[in-house]
Amino acid sequence: MKRISLKTYLFIIFATIFILFSAHLYTNIKSAVTKLSSEHISDVAELHQQIISNNVNFTIYQIDALAEEISDITSLDIHNIPPSLINFTSSAFSHFPALTNVYIYDIENNGINLKNIDGNIEATFATSSSLEKMWQINKTYTVNDEYLYLSRSENANLKIILQISTVIFFETTDHQLVNKRNVGFYLYDYQLKEIIYSDHVPTPLSYSQLQGVLHNEHETVSLDGSTYTAFVHKLNHRSLYFVSLIPESVINQNFNTVSNDLFLNVIAYIFLAILIIFLSTSYISNRLVTLLKNAQKINHFQFNQQKKQNSIVKEIHNLSSTLETMDKTIDDILKMVFIIAKSGNLFQLGAVVDKKIHEITTGHSYLYVTNNENTLSSIEGGKKIPIKNQDKSYYYDASVHYFNLHNDKKKLIGCLLIEVPLNHTVPKYRLLFIERLVQIISVSIDKNKLLEQQKALLLSFTQSIASAIDAKSPHTAGHCQRVPELTLMLARSAQKNETQWKEFSLSEPEWEELYLASWLHDCGKLTTADHVIDKATKLDMFTNRIHEIRTRFEVLKRDAEIAYLKTIIEHKENTPELERDYHDTIAQLDREFAFIAESNLGDEFFSEDKIKQLEEISNRQFVRTLDKQLGLSWEETQRLSDDEKVTPSVELILQDNRSQQIPWDKHHVADNRFSLQPHQFKFNFGEMYNLSAQRGTLTDEERFLINDHIIQTIKMLEALPYPEHLKNIPIIAGGHHEQMSGKGYPYAVPASELPVTARMMAIADIFEALTASDRPYKTPKTLSESLKILAFMAKNQHIDKEIFQLFLEDDVYLEYAHKFLKPEQIDDVDVSTYLTLANS
Repeated sequence: MKRISLKTYLFIIFATIFILFSAHLYTNIKSAVTKLSSEHISDVAELHQQIISNNVNFTIYQIDALAEEISDITSLDIHNIPPSLINFTSSAFSHFPALTNVYIYDIENNGINLKNIDGNIEATFATSSSLEKMWQINKTYTVNDEYLYLSRSENANLKIILQISTVIFFETTDHQLVNKRNVGFYLYDYQLKEIIYSDHVPTPLSYSQLQGVLHNEHETVSLDGSTYTAFVHKLNHRSLYFVSLIPESVINQNFNTVSNDLFLNVIAYIFLAILIIFLSTSYISNRLVTLLKNAQKINHFQFNQQKKQNSIVKEIHNLSSTLETMDKTIDDILKMVFIIAKSGNLFQLGAVVDKKIHEITTGHSYLYVTNNENTLSSIEGGKKIPIKNQDKSYYYDASVHYFNLHNDKKKLIGCLLIEVPLNHTVPKYRLLFIERLVQIISVSIDKNKLLEQQKALLLSFTQSIASAIDAKSPHTAGHCQRVPELTLMLARSAQKNETQWKEFSLSEPEWEELYLASWLHDCGKLTTADHVIDKATKLDMFTNRIHEIRTRFEVLKRDAEIAYLKTIIEHKENTPELERDYHDTIAQLDREFAFIAESNLGDEFFSEDKIKQLEEISNRQFVRTLDKQLGLSWEETQRLSDDEKVTPSVELILQDNRSQQIPWDKHHVADNRFSLQPHQFKFNFGEMYNLSAQRGTLTDEERFLINDHIIQTIKMLEALPYPEHLKNIPIIAGGHHEQMSGKGYPYAVPASELPVTARMMAIADIFEALTASDRPYKTPKTLSESLKILAFMAKNQHIDKEIFQLFLEDDVYLEYAHKFLKPEQIDDVDVSTYLTLANS
């Protein structure tokens, strides 16, 4: 749908209305003027006919009077004209300007011509032969081009003839209208059926047309393509009719002038009106367009850019003021929403709200929230007020206004208390604004509480995981709880240090990030098998398998004894040599088991010579006569080789069988991001293989599983959907086993590339492990012993030297020691010695 501008629309509407009104007015005026013109012409024609009628009647009266005057005269004598006739004739000339001559004839056609010369009557002999011939017959009227002749005779001797000028006789005062060359006049004697006088239009009126006019058959006639209006007047004398033919052009002449003037005026008024309408619509449209742009700015969130409109139109002015107020109100609301949403805690929220309340009420606000005591506590924690009218959103008491805060479940969560100066009234629209503001504050407080509850839940859940890991094995007891403490001690010390660590500063979200990373730094240990974590001896696998080997040696010893006794029975004597060989065999078996048992402890480095000795011992054999498949689970049975299923079977005293090699789950995929990669088998429970471990009690597979906890930590933490400020938790928590030299794990990258907080956690992790006194597998070390080890690690680029220096110089180690170490562990420490060692 095509749309037009408001200016065009208003212009079209107003212009159309005015033009229609003007056209209607013009038509009405034209019709009225036409009617008035026609009535005027009719009145003028009527007046003209009345004048002519008066002239005719007066003329007839004159001629009748003259005829009466001479009725007693028996003969004409130019020298003896009666004075009364002279006087009467003089009077007729003076009262009848159209009368030019008076002729009197006797029966012998002798005539006297009476003329009016300068007011005197002169008599001359009438010598007009044409008149004599004209009146030889008895004619009452006759006419020529200039004169109308009227005759009367009251006796048989004399006849009087009046010569009348038609120009003067038919002249009226309305020369502008009637005396036109194309206006026709007819004087008709209906009795004689004779036109006495006619002043024709260019084409004379036919007799039939004249009869039609006289009989009122029609009021208009057509001559030469023009229309004439006929006006008929019956004269008072006898059967005379006076007919006027006036063309429409004469009738409409004045009207056309008036109509043309009216048309020009209307056109001028229309143009003037259109100009005024254009200017008016432009004025209104421009201001409305400006208001539209102002509204669009609000719609586009472009606040404080309103173009003010000072209009004489009240509605436009009010609309402009309303839009300006709306702009400011929405801007204030959105700013408050932004500021409130940005407020990280209730203290900031309270300060922001108080500032805004002071702007609009000159008072001050105090924010209260509900507590567990069923009262309202100020966010500062110092004041408490009772809960009142909790179902109401607003109430007041004197100069104190209360706005209750409810959440979406209509539950009271707080109250905004506003104290205004005495005798100060807050306008209603301000209260409405505050009510809307309170709704936003309610959402913010509810959101803040929810976030705090979620944060508390997350922290508690994190601590629960750490506690579960610590409780899982005595070998890690308390570790996951003490490392966060020491890490945060180091971070706080660095933030307070204004010299070497002046550029180190953590924001509140970064503190939260470090806190969570510290508590979750070993969460991957949840996936580490308990028997690996708790493996105290090399043959530990849920139970210490040294007992199984001891049993085998017991079997060998019984076999030796049986063999010895059988020999005695067979030879029927016990020779010294035979007894000595038996005791040597028993002693050798005891020594070999003792060696295996000592090797099982893993206290010392297991050299190649010892491995070779172990291999020699492992070649001893015994006979298994019981089926090895008996009592096994389906899974264990599937791992047995065919040789292992044969019974009886000669087997080695120390076994490395295929069934003892536990494969990885088929879904297990190595992560190539890490330098720490898994071995071929997940577990290798081979007895010879486990006893050959050179350092400690763990095999390579088991050591991988122990170290793999950091990979599982990273994967577990990376799988969580973090907000932006917590996204570094995986790298902080997963980097505490990296070394400054780049030889750590799992990434094997220089620790300097990791966040400084991850390097702090590395020192905390090591120091806690060294000083822990709740490990069943080791004796806790003293402060000096632990710091010496850390100094060597700093020297060998295992840990960050600068953080180690901070750890020593700012007495972080001592703060931790007083909180978590036993008194006997806290010995004298020479900080400079360890710093020198670390930097050597």
